Amino acid sequence: MQADSDGLPRCTLDGRVAVIRLSQPSKRNALDARALDALERAIGEARDAADRRVVDCVVLRGDGETFCSGFDLALCAEEPRRVEELLIGLSACVRALRMIDAPVVVRVQGAALAGGCALAVACDFVVVADDAQLGYPVHRIGISPAVNIPALLSRMGPATRALLVSNELLDGRAAVERGLATHSAPRESLDAEVDALVARLLAKGPEALRATKRLIRRIEESGSGAIGPARGIDDRAFAETREASVALGGGDEFAGMLRAFWAAKAAGRPR
Repeated sequence: MQADSDGLPRCTLDGRVAVIRLSQPSKRNALDARALDALERAIGEARDAADRRVVDCVVLRGDGETFCSGFDLALCAEEPRRVEELLIGLSACVRALRMIDAPVVVRVQGAALAGGCALAVACDFVVVADDAQLGYPVHRIGISPAVNIPALLSRMGPATRALLVSNELLDGRAAVERGLATHSAPRESLDAEVDALVARLLAKGPEALRATKRLIRRIEESGSGAIGPARGIDDRAFAETREASVALGGGDEFAGMLRAFWAAKAAGRPR
């Protein structure tokens, strides 16, 4: 499958699998407003195909050497408030990924940083290269990764606090050990690892998998119930954390730190 000429994310069907591709490798698949809008549509197409029983698994991947380096900050450096639109779009994509009833697998090579890590965490299975880098190095530009807290809490539990406050980057093996990822493999074996996992998922009862995901989501959204306590991860949680990130994106700290960061990058100075 070739990348589309405009480089925007696309959903294509490959047998019983829907493949969502980030297709701007020259930009390390960085996300701008157009890319996020197209990605949300692609996720919606994958969800629709899963709902119609056309596909029984979804794979999210990025072309090139990097899965996703996060937001494209070039335009934000000119007008910092543009980040608000990106945060809203990212939150919508994370929420949309979690609403797909079929199992969702993400393939991570190179890096999944900030918004890229948020997309990965929203998936059921995070398959990473051993030498990949994952995390949220955003405090250095005065922004918060709060937008991803609900999905990250669902995956990592109490370990979420240390990861988000420290801005630590994890390689693939450490990401599995800490609960951020589910599988790791040498980069040259990454495709084989993803293909084997997808094959195992397709061999299972697709309706049983869909029912299981719906039940997990219902328990998370309710927060607690007869089955027992669970972390409340509902629309309100996503909305509150999104708005917390957006509020910081409109502040002076973000504007000043982002411009300083971008100036240092343009000058080739350490950041």
